[in-house]
Amino acid sequence: MTFHVITPRRARQDYERCLDYIAAHSKPGAVSWAKAFDKALARLEDFADTCPLAVEDDRVDFEVREIPFKTRRGLKYRILFTIQDGSVVILHVRGPGQDYLESEEIRRPE
Repeated sequence: MTFHVITPRRARQDYERCLDYIAAHSKPGAVSWAKAFDKALARLEDFADTCPLAVEDDRVDFEVREIPFKTRRGLKYRILFTIQDGSVVILHVRGPGQDYLESEEIRRPE
């Protein structure tokens, strides 16, 4: 099954914060990170339903999955998402060192 990936405003803001932070330290690093992110999104189009549940799944009343991805330097990031009506809805992008989200920080997609 092929999934349509939807990136709502909140997830785009997470993406932009990560990208801006990395770009402030390394422009090539930001380009590399964006490519790794895009590859993860491409994997979601085909394999979203095989991704594991995120830790945050236990904190809300709907399914939250994650797809991890790494930078060239090995830093681990996570894309949190849910599957809704045959689409993947990105909920958040989390970087290394960021805590797991609490239930009030995760909203069910509309």
